[in-house]
Amino acid sequence: MDNNIGKKLDGRYELLELIGVGGMADIYRARDVQEDRIVAVKILKTEFAGSEEFLRRFRNESKAIALLSHPNIVKIYDVGFTDKVQFIVMEYVDGITLTDYIEQQGVLKWRDAVHFTVQVLRALQHAHDRGIVHRDVKSSNVMLLRDGTIKVMDFGIARFNRENNKTMSEKTIGSVHYISPEQARGDITDERSDIYSVGVALYEMLTGRKPFDGDTPVAIALKHMQSNPKRPTEINETIPEGLEQIVLRAMQKEPQARYQTAGEMISDLEDFKKNPGIVFDYKYSSTDGTAKFADRSNPAAEMETARRKSRIRIDEDYDDDDDDDEYDDDDEYEERRSPMIPILFAVGAAFVIATVFLVLTLVSNRLGAIQDITSNSGTSDTDISIFPDNEFAVPSLIGEDWDTVYAKYENNEYFKIKAEQQYSEFTQNQIFDQDPPEGRRAKIGTTITVKVSMGARKVEIQDFTNRTQSAAEQQLKREGFKVTSQFSESDDIPKGNVIKTLPAAHEMAQVGSTVYLIVSLGPTNTPVYVENYVGLPQEEADRLCKEQGLIPIFEPKDSEEPAGQIIAQDKPRSTIANKGDELKLTVSTGNIPEVTKTVNIDLPNNITGEFKIKYYVDAVLDQAASNEIRDVSLSGSKRIRYDVKGKPGETKYLAIKVESQATGKEGTFIEVEITFTETEGTAKQIGQPNSGIFAELLKGDTNTPSSSSSESSSSTSSTPGYSEPTESTDSSDSSDSSNSSDDSSSN
Repeated sequence: MDNNIGKKLDGRYELLELIGVGGMADIYRARDVQEDRIVAVKILKTEFAGSEEFLRRFRNESKAIALLSHPNIVKIYDVGFTDKVQFIVMEYVDGITLTDYIEQQGVLKWRDAVHFTVQVLRALQHAHDRGIVHRDVKSSNVMLLRDGTIKVMDFGIARFNRENNKTMSEKTIGSVHYISPEQARGDITDERSDIYSVGVALYEMLTGRKPFDGDTPVAIALKHMQSNPKRPTEINETIPEGLEQIVLRAMQKEPQARYQTAGEMISDLEDFKKNPGIVFDYKYSSTDGTAKFADRSNPAAEMETARRKSRIRIDEDYDDDDDDDEYDDDDEYEERRSPMIPILFAVGAAFVIATVFLVLTLVSNRLGAIQDITSNSGTSDTDISIFPDNEFAVPSLIGEDWDTVYAKYENNEYFKIKAEQQYSEFTQNQIFDQDPPEGRRAKIGTTITVKVSMGARKVEIQDFTNRTQSAAEQQLKREGFKVTSQFSESDDIPKGNVIKTLPAAHEMAQVGSTVYLIVSLGPTNTPVYVENYVGLPQEEADRLCKEQGLIPIFEPKDSEEPAGQIIAQDKPRSTIANKGDELKLTVSTGNIPEVTKTVNIDLPNNITGEFKIKYYVDAVLDQAASNEIRDVSLSGSKRIRYDVKGKPGETKYLAIKVESQATGKEGTFIEVEITFTETEGTAKQIGQPNSGIFAELLKGDTNTPSSSSSESSSSTSSTPGYSEPTESTDSSDSSDSSNSSDDSSSN
């Protein structure tokens, strides 16, 4: 059993079960006892707690997600350091990874693949707009909820564009099956690297396989740099041409040939959704074995490329320490690096570092043990490791309470300690940084400087009474607050102006906390004009309705529109309504509505006996509909009616079998193929109905009747089975009018 189960972090997060194990962290399902909600807690593994690199990555993830707030990105609630445990508290997502879903489905329908991809791109666009590049986009980092909503997660190796435009060689470069060519080479990465990875994920959804595979990570990385993927339509010929063009453009080797922003790719996907037959002006050729890309003129893309190059050059001018790591395009005599060099160098460097670290650890432990035996220095009281050459190992102080640390180390003889007080998001009096860092060897007498949190900075709330909602929101956000608006009627404050705030005016509040604006809806019973909410996300429609004083009532309905989008409203735009009136809004579930095909089958006129009628759809028995026993000799029992449901584009097979109640024998009477379109289903009989099966079953013989038997049945009755509707559909007429009819309707 996991030792963490049952523990309570920070006195608040009770760990319930282990739900995921990653390379550097474990993820638990937990209960937030203060908010009474289920959350996910990501805990850095113990073996990495002393590693600066893993600590940096772990904190980088929390820093990245904290800047993001988007419905397609996993939310972060809290970051904590307690008992030397570093953890991130996140939104608990009840779903499966896109990888698991692809494994279940094999190949996704293109509608589903496009729906998922657009959501991933919207999440990345939000991150890119805030200067964050994910750098590890892959199917296993995308969660799929039951309602079809996508959540992008794991920003563990995200990079902030404003900090550095270069890929650092010591960092993880992402998952090799989805890695962009420039990442594999160790070159500059930006948002276009994420777009390449999205193209790989879309390729995987449409074909059921990844574009490149190999025996080793290095082999796969080389293929991303040097090889062209097999065209998706060569694997799955049902993929529309326009969608294949989008995939291939996203996966171009050169970043400038790809979509320049996530928004550009979303635009093409939306155009494709409106017209699946669209063919874009992208052209691919292969004259020298390399994919060439010719795009229609795109001035915006050209300006973006120039801007990126300019930004990179500026960084080079002011970052002298890294000049040797950058490939200089202007030096015509410099030989371009082999793409194998950074990869092999990284693998070799990792091996050397691990070996050196292991040797140093063994030697340090040995020397520390000797020092403990030969010296009576009292180090056991403070847990400080002492080494030869007048050195000691810097202890871990991050996450500790300052008063506790000061009392513990105040009079030690190895180092001095100095505190710097700063406002931060960490708990008041908690140490959140130290220099030198933990584990480093330092000379005895060194001063360790720690940063101690003063807690979040507090600011006085201004008096926003009678100021406009937008002005109050802008001011509060400038001061570092989150803002949530609520609405109330007021006879004194004009509509759209602030009535009051919570916390109230002149109270002190922590920067980063939420301030609630109570905004006036105007006087009681003031009429309002209904807006058009069709096409909006449910959350936005809910907010706008409440701003108007209307009560939104949401009703789900199957639709091919994205899940959560408003597709209808019961009051049209500009309708006059009163505050407090209900407004019914229809919300798409994202599920394509099914079409119902009603199939009518006529039985032969000359048959007798009691039979149970059984219905098999795609070889699966419909238990609920297969319990009826009828006397087929009665005139009112000569017609069978059965409804088959399917989605547009599907084909289903209906087999009707009969079971004699006298003998217990069963046989197939007829088989029908039903093809569904957007609005209806079309039925087609497969072969001829087995008219003699009834007589054969009464005899107890389930062998297929001979041709003479069938001919005999046909000579004494009308032709039974399924046929297209005619003017006469009454099976109780004369034997010459026996036929079948069909109806179709859409649910």
